[in-house]
Amino acid sequence: MIAVIGDIIKSKSILDRYKFQQDLQSVLQQINQRHQASLASRLTITLGDEFQGLFKDSNRLLHILDEISFALRPIRLRFGIGVSALTTELDPTMSIGADGPVYWKAREAIEFVHKNNDYGRANIHLSVKAPDDTVNLINQILKLTALQVSGWRDSQIEVYKIILEEEIMDPEEINHQRIAEKLNILPSSLTRRFESSGIKRYMTARRDVEIALESINKRYIH
Repeated sequence: MIAVIGDIIKSKSILDRYKFQQDLQSVLQQINQRHQASLASRLTITLGDEFQGLFKDSNRLLHILDEISFALRPIRLRFGIGVSALTTELDPTMSIGADGPVYWKAREAIEFVHKNNDYGRANIHLSVKAPDDTVNLINQILKLTALQVSGWRDSQIEVYKIILEEEIMDPEEINHQRIAEKLNILPSSLTRRFESSGIKRYMTARRDVEIALESINKRYIH
């Protein structure tokens, strides 16, 4: 099983914390409805600035985390991913009260990000009971893709937000004409945004991580 803990970076600097917490609740509700087939236990706010949930598998996991992150920009989030077993009874409706090694590892992962954030650019980490070369490789790719996103301009972020909204997982399925029309720009301008941002390479790398992560998850499925 896969647990995710997310929290807000520099949450105390948010001026209207009440409005932000409402926005966070709204985004998580949308994610829970849209991706209920992927969730073993719904994403739930556990503290004012923190939330957690359980995923059945890693398919679409990073895509979903990106949906949350980009919906809340410019607020920045960090994520800890843990893979292990759940020892308490599973409640599909909420993740409050759940416990076990899967959550301990997610907590370990988010604390690692908090202490090793690569000058504020790394925001996600994976922890498992017995890390191996695959886990290390996954974490290196997660760091590199986080660094890549940190350099995107607003115009490039616009493109990726549409990709997320359209639930596009495979770069080969991107319809340039449709996205250009949504952005009211020329297809040639959109092509330049793709080339300068490396969005398609980003999507491929994140999808490769999801596939590798599922091989780890299967170790804990009995």
